[in-house]
Amino acid sequence: MKFHLLASLLLLALIVPSAPAQAAEPMQTAWIGEHEAFLVWYAKEQGWDREAGVDLRMLRFGSGEKIVSRQGDYEWKIAGCGAVPALMAAREGRFEVIGIGNDESALNAIYVRPDSPVLRSRGVNPLYPDVYGDAESVRGALVLCPEKTSAHYLLSTWLRIIGLRDEDVKVQNVLPDPAVDMFAKHFGDAIAIWAPATYTANRKGFKPAADSPACGVRQPVLLLADRAFAAEHPEQVRAFLAMYLRVVDALHSRGPEAFVDQYVRFNRTWAGKTMTPEEALEDLLAHPVFSLGEQIALFHPQSGSLRKWLDGIITFYGEIGDISPEDVTRLNTFDFLNDSFLKSLNEEGPLAPPTAGR
Repeated sequence: MKFHLLASLLLLALIVPSAPAQAAEPMQTAWIGEHEAFLVWYAKEQGWDREAGVDLRMLRFGSGEKIVSRQGDYEWKIAGCGAVPALMAAREGRFEVIGIGNDESALNAIYVRPDSPVLRSRGVNPLYPDVYGDAESVRGALVLCPEKTSAHYLLSTWLRIIGLRDEDVKVQNVLPDPAVDMFAKHFGDAIAIWAPATYTANRKGFKPAADSPACGVRQPVLLLADRAFAAEHPEQVRAFLAMYLRVVDALHSRGPEAFVDQYVRFNRTWAGKTMTPEEALEDLLAHPVFSLGEQIALFHPQSGSLRKWLDGIITFYGEIGDISPEDVTRLNTFDFLNDSFLKSLNEEGPLAPPTAGR
């Protein structure tokens, strides 16, 4: 009797399938092959995206400007993007900022060759004592720089500091990696780039004439969401942020040193770049990332710093005429900042343990 009962139970188990696990929702995302993309890549490697309820697909672009301008073609839902192209896109009202990827201020720089006359002058503007160059040495220069990006913002700021404008130099639209290669072949007089191309520039012996801290600007990478998607699928936006912040917490608790090997592999296999362990650690240390509580504090309308950082960019581009007075007024309402998903996560309680992984 027991045998027949056992046989019947086994047969029933074969006939009636077990209830399937809830499928993770596919989500198209867009990134540059840089630090903020590493957090998403690492989370996917660990399976943390599926644990959060989404199945991330990572698209790679050469610049933030390409990410926002090609969104209609690729229909990404969430992306990491420098503040300058993010603000340019925010004028259209199609995107909103849902979080802060990192702070890349220290990693945007302008490089010249060691024998450049630019390096003979330093601190010509007493408000910026660590900035090299003057109007005479820079006027008419050919600068390789990706347009409408954080590097372009730095270039324009540098020129103003030394008494020039964009129209006083020739700007050729070139992405950082090819810009370094072209510069090494003696094309151009200066390059405006970001990491990890800055490490290649250092290895080749080029010298920084200015960087964002020396020029007094802050350059956060912002996490953007398609506004319509975020309104229709708030649970997926929260799931993405929970996953991203889980990696942030892991970086804080374990320290950047614990991620060097993975960062080298990420750059080699996904970003297509070679990085030494020493450069990997330097890059990890140079990119501050912000926990859930820190993000909410930065978004605060009165006491937070995010609006101040972005206001500097908005004011600058308004003054040089790249955006209209009407756009300046509209952007300064900051209606594109949406911290509701972060606040919702905060109300839900602690995120998953940051040290969990495979």
